[in-house]
Amino acid sequence: MDDDLTLLLVRSDSLPRLGIFNTSTNKKKFVHFSWAEGAERSLKIKVGKSVKEYSMDSITESISALITKGEDALSLKSLEWRGVHLLGDLLHTTKIARSEADLSLIADNKRETLWYAYIPKKGKTYVKPCFIPTDAEKVILDRNLQDGGPWPGLALENGVVPLTMRNASVSKEIINSTPERWSEFLLPISKALLFGFSDWSLGGEHNFGEAFWKHIPGVEYRSEECLATMASFGRQFMAKLIAYLRLWPILSRIGIEMVPDSNKQAESRGLKKRERFEMVAAHLGDKRFKVTRFVDEAGEVAFGIIPETRLPGENDKFVTMTGDDWEICLDVCSLGGDKDPQYTCNSVLGGIEVRDWYSRIRQCVGL
Repeated sequence: MDDDLTLLLVRSDSLPRLGIFNTSTNKKKFVHFSWAEGAERSLKIKVGKSVKEYSMDSITESISALITKGEDALSLKSLEWRGVHLLGDLLHTTKIARSEADLSLIADNKRETLWYAYIPKKGKTYVKPCFIPTDAEKVILDRNLQDGGPWPGLALENGVVPLTMRNASVSKEIINSTPERWSEFLLPISKALLFGFSDWSLGGEHNFGEAFWKHIPGVEYRSEECLATMASFGRQFMAKLIAYLRLWPILSRIGIEMVPDSNKQAESRGLKKRERFEMVAAHLGDKRFKVTRFVDEAGEVAFGIIPETRLPGENDKFVTMTGDDWEICLDVCSLGGDKDPQYTCNSVLGGIEVRDWYSRIRQCVGL
């Protein structure tokens, strides 16, 4: 950075670390690269009897250059592309229902999929696409969806459900129609996981990123066994990523404000409380938030997100969207079963979280 501050990339037998080296005091601090995701923070170091401050913009520029150098020094590019393939397989993994009861009361872990298959005792097996299509994607789906119980879907030959739909002809056509949604983001995210940016593991750990380092160098990194292992380590991360992809067409229309009091903000807009529940933000040290959903007479929907333990100066988040968009989200998150407002709300918030996180990490990894 300058005569007083040097940034280091340190690699051992696990995730790389960012070394912050104060050359004037000869002190070092090692942190995960996820530390750099806080765009609003700054870095302060002691220089003599004074304190020197560095903006996060200048830090980010240096981190991006450091990662670019580290890729070559650590021979990471092949691993990054392996990560792209693995993420693609995981994102398009098919979940299966085998009974009519499963179709109505769908467990949350079954909802975390973009493709939901129903295998009846008799008749054809159909796969339901579980995402909001763009106009171009809708044309492709309308051409391929067939009427059949319990919902229109893609008919599968011989009733065999593939482990992942990524290589199905319809999926390839959809991916190629909207690469900015389905494929362009995979390389930045693969790099972010390998360099130790947030993967939303519980307890502030980086279990999914560590699993990347452990498993993708292996020959069988795309095997069914490896995919199951990686899915178990990355459930929190993949659930948010799936929410982002599922709701992608409407996320840009959702508004976010930081306000001192979300309840008063809702009241000033004529919004009334409908329901309240808790959520946990794993990447913030498992911090808990109270979430309240509000509606007005015209159907506008808002969410007030209040930290359970408020830090000095910490505000509430106030999220707004139209009633029509909320209904679309409710429908697509139901996977054809019962609508679940709490699960849908978590999906909306998770999608926004990934949207903002992705924008930030792209700057850090230089893509």
